[in-house]
Amino acid sequence: MDAKQLEKMMGFAPGELKKTAEAYEKDEWPKGHTIKLGRPPISDEPSVVISARVGESILEAFDEKAKRHGQTRTERLRELITLDALIA
Repeated sequence: MDAKQLEKMMGFAPGELKKTAEAYEKDEWPKGHTIKLGRPPISDEPSVVISARVGESILEAFDEKAKRHGQTRTERLRELITLDALIA
């Protein structure tokens, strides 16, 4: 893919991509124009990843229960961990 195709795909005017890249390299990126890639944050504080081993049958049952509640596995885990921490 060449610069012209990339500009067209990203909605830049001809030559604007090069100008923008140069501004970024000089640390002159306009405020408010930064796009943060990835998933949106789940809270205002930094998050950590946790992991645990469980039997396959437990995981299947957990996933099924999450599905019945209209949740993903991660949503269900977050909810249960948060509730447990608040009750402690």
